[in-house]
Amino acid sequence: MNPPHLPKLLAFGRSDHDQLITQLQYLTIEHQILRGKLPKRISMTKRERRRLIRFGKKVGPALRDLISIVQYSTFQKWLRPKSHKKRSFKAKSGRPPTKRDLKKLVLQMAKTPGWGYTRILGELRKLGIMSVSRSTVRSILKEHGIEPAPDRTEPVWDKFLNRHASTLWSCDFFHKKVLTPRGLKRYTTLVFIHISSRKVIATKSTRHPTSDWMCRVAESFPMMVEQLGLQPPTILVRDNDVLYSREFNVTLMREGVKPYPLPIKAPLMNAHIERWIKSLKAECLDHFIPIGGEHLDYLISEYVEHYHHERPHQGIGNTPIMSDGPPRTVGEIRCDTRLGGLLRRHYRAA
Repeated sequence: MNPPHLPKLLAFGRSDHDQLITQLQYLTIEHQILRGKLPKRISMTKRERRRLIRFGKKVGPALRDLISIVQYSTFQKWLRPKSHKKRSFKAKSGRPPTKRDLKKLVLQMAKTPGWGYTRILGELRKLGIMSVSRSTVRSILKEHGIEPAPDRTEPVWDKFLNRHASTLWSCDFFHKKVLTPRGLKRYTTLVFIHISSRKVIATKSTRHPTSDWMCRVAESFPMMVEQLGLQPPTILVRDNDVLYSREFNVTLMREGVKPYPLPIKAPLMNAHIERWIKSLKAECLDHFIPIGGEHLDYLISEYVEHYHHERPHQGIGNTPIMSDGPPRTVGEIRCDTRLGGLLRRHYRAA
């Protein structure tokens, strides 16, 4: 059975930016009305608290302006690890403490989608472990803040991304006006991003993104991935742009890559590549009027080098994607620049 919030998640996934704002405005008003009809203090079960923690942690500091069911300071207290003080009273009699290796096995089994208390107990029985009851499995999962199986269900799209991340790529086009002897002309570039590592590949720009050009890109795509030291690609997520011709799809499949067209009007499902293109424009291309296609390619290649080797990334501890190792902590701090000082990196001299 699908979780009750799944229809909302799917609706959000199919919405564009303006629709999301409108939907959030409605949900905010609805929430305010419902909140006004409830008592000031709302009591919650441990299970409800764990659900709030699970999803609230993903919001980050912005939760301060969103949370209303409790104070933000209360939510932060929930996140602090509880100190395990020795009890001054005698523990109640009951089952002996669960062994560490058994706990580890139960937690590992709980990672399997759809496996609840009964299924995990069945797997333990199958392994000849007869000293554990269903309530013991439940206690282990509760102790580690793991919800029952229906509440552990990830959004379908997140589950798909996580399952295929090592060989999954996403792509999208962007366009840039370039100054030529015949005036400003629109050039097109196709960009790929690896979902797991966030490494990026950008094609040479072209004024004529024909089907032949697209097929040449599809043929060279696996080789470009190999040059980055990554596993051969198996899935390429894309939108429904008319430039993705039938010949492009056939060429991809011949190279062992399955094209994965997204639903119409579902920008959030291609968010990784769209966010990268937005950064490329804001941090680099918006500051230039390229003079010819080669100049545009140079600007893009410089930004890609900066992105891979010099730009810190929050998701990996503020280190560059292609870092040579842990950052130096001693040495004179120096600054290198690219593109006339537009792109900068600070480092410690050896």
